[in-house]
Amino acid sequence: MTVLDTILGVPLAEDKREQAFQTVVGDLNPADAFARILTGVQHNTEKAGALLAAQGIFAVACTFALDHGWPRWPALAAIVFVLAGAILAMSILRSTSQPFHATSAAEVPRAAFRLMVSRMIRFNFALYLTFLSLVLIAIDAFIFAL
Repeated sequence: MTVLDTILGVPLAEDKREQAFQTVVGDLNPADAFARILTGVQHNTEKAGALLAAQGIFAVACTFALDHGWPRWPALAAIVFVLAGAILAMSILRSTSQPFHATSAAEVPRAAFRLMVSRMIRFNFALYLTFLSLVLIAIDAFIFAL
């Protein structure tokens, strides 16, 4: 497992991703495998919704900093990062029927797994951008307090 795999939370190499798929579905039939993966997709969607709510609070903190004379560059950078993270979080919340249009019933779990991996990567990027925004606002508050 590479550092990037660890940061993104998913294996990037195709063979490692296949191994992860096999670990998740095991010997389940396609319907049960899809149900198991769909649980992960739903969990990612719920986390993205919670992150989006938190990002709204951070956006308010950024505008507060700008309105109250805090140093502009950290606050502006923070709001750009939180908005970029919000766009990623919103992309996870969009409706998709892609897994339901697979060519065969056996392909449905793989399509759902690809969707879950894609959402996991986007969520982790959104989380890191939000954290960076929070760090910038904390630095801004520290500078303002000096």
